[in-house]
Amino acid sequence: MGLEKYESIYKKVRSFSFGKNWQDFLKSLNDERIENAKKSLVDFLGGEEKIKGKTFVDIGCGSGLFSLAAYKLGAAKVVSVDVDEFSISCAKYLGEKEGNPENWEIKQGSALDENFIRSLGQFDIVYSWGVLHHTGDMYSALKNVSSLINPEGVFYLAIYNRNKNRLKEGTSNLWIRIKRTYNESSFIVKKVMEYVYIVYFFMGSLLMLRNPLKQIKEHGSDRGMNWYNDVIDWLGGHPYEFAGPDEIINFFGKRNILCKKLIYREGIGCNEYLLKRSA
Repeated sequence: MGLEKYESIYKKVRSFSFGKNWQDFLKSLNDERIENAKKSLVDFLGGEEKIKGKTFVDIGCGSGLFSLAAYKLGAAKVVSVDVDEFSISCAKYLGEKEGNPENWEIKQGSALDENFIRSLGQFDIVYSWGVLHHTGDMYSALKNVSSLINPEGVFYLAIYNRNKNRLKEGTSNLWIRIKRTYNESSFIVKKVMEYVYIVYFFMGSLLMLRNPLKQIKEHGSDRGMNWYNDVIDWLGGHPYEFAGPDEIINFFGKRNILCKKLIYREGIGCNEYLLKRSA
């Protein structure tokens, strides 16, 4: 079963190109964003020594920013993986800027392709942030990717939270409908939806007595991301699945993979998990 099969499945269930959005994001990439991305890895994993000299695989590398961050933090080997050809181009572009280092590999493939995933080997750090819920078969992707964790390794995973609160950003099921509508709409309707979301964001921030401009400015401080590109991702990111912490922890617990750290976010945001095989 080659890559073509998985690409065709992926494209059949969405018309949103994550990779094209990431190419646009790279226009705003600067040293500050790179430093913020490095800091987010260091903070969550527990220090630079947890990355330096380690092997690192970035599943769903997107822009390639976090592969770049791991490389700059001294990872012994970095492997960037994505099914989207535009994302692969992003990672290659960043790799070229670093002189195409021998210890940074870039491979196109799907998290749903078990044979491809197993061919990658195992790693000290498996990283997949906000990706596997967009594959169209989240639990198969989680199962496949978890096979990459070596006996002493960790899995840094982020998955959309299951939100049932209508007032807190809207329910997860509502967002399925929003994303489908966005992807099925014309260019003009997409721009209108983006505008409506931005107005909604500003009004919601003001009602909560928060400064929306300050929130936008600080948006990239935690992971080096760009607010507007994330807006497009939120509206267009389909397929779209989600799970509460109990669902993710139970899924991995049955496979003797334990949750060592959890950052929980209310609403539809991504919960972050640090997972490790039980001894």
